[in-house]
Amino acid sequence: MIVKNPVESILALAASVFDAYSVVLFEAPHNGQGAQIMAAYSQGDHINQNAVIQPGKGLAGWILRNRSPIVVGSIDENQAYLGYYKEDWEPEICSFLGCPLPDGGILCIDSCQKHAFSPEKQKLIAVFADMLSQVQGMECRADGGMSADYLHALDHLVEIRQNYPGWKNYLSKVFPILLDATGFTYAAFASRVEGSSTYIMEGESPALLLSGQKSNEFSVHNDIIGWVFRNEEAIYSDGFSGPTPVFGKREGVPSFGSTVCLPVTVNKSTCGVLCLAMEEPRSISDEMKTFLRLAADDLARLLEVLSLRYRVRMAEKAAAEKK
Repeated sequence: MIVKNPVESILALAASVFDAYSVVLFEAPHNGQGAQIMAAYSQGDHINQNAVIQPGKGLAGWILRNRSPIVVGSIDENQAYLGYYKEDWEPEICSFLGCPLPDGGILCIDSCQKHAFSPEKQKLIAVFADMLSQVQGMECRADGGMSADYLHALDHLVEIRQNYPGWKNYLSKVFPILLDATGFTYAAFASRVEGSSTYIMEGESPALLLSGQKSNEFSVHNDIIGWVFRNEEAIYSDGFSGPTPVFGKREGVPSFGSTVCLPVTVNKSTCGVLCLAMEEPRSISDEMKTFLRLAADDLARLLEVLSLRYRVRMAEKAAAEKK
């Protein structure tokens, strides 16, 4: 399926993270008429784009009526009605995960695998529900005259995410998108092993901190990036009250006038920090904060998938060694 807009981009991202067959977003019911499909992303072409979900009917209808999340690991015949597939297609869906959205809509994710949604993945659906709510709000403001640069940038980020080119190359493609969309002139990503007293600078654009350095490892006690790692809180500094020493006092490194440093969280731990900065002071709008939070979440989802793949490889290796 071709991705057409930022909402569908997020649904595509969710499909990748959850290894789902379909991800379907329903808008809030109007005048008791049930909930209609707002957007969908599916591996097949069996979605009924005109489907209307009635409260209490099927799994999606259960969410609509009870306004509570639900997970079904093994769908039986009594639960088979999902409500958003074409009637002439016999679904082979085995697992279902769904939750309500703050605006009254619902998000549904399904899979052809039984017990496809682990407890860790079940927690992620709330993140995607929040992302969708924020992006829909951004779209409304864009329709009112706000620049659509952030929305186009989200599309590009998801496209890169889907065609993951390797971590270093991925960062090199992400940085220009973030800089172009926000107007900042410097971008960096740092990572840290939980509990470590140092962090590693994974990449930056343009080369600044790592230029001429013998090591890319830095103390978490000497600068603002380290502060974000320790406190797991974002920093937004417009610079109008003074410069921001992102990297402390290091020779050849400027004290940036404006800075955004966002924690990137995986499994409830801050494993990375996304940083954007420029030498001049500048205002940082709520729309920009939302966009950068979504970008940081996108990084987190990729890191979560890579972490899961690593744990699976280690488990397979350990199992092979026991044989």
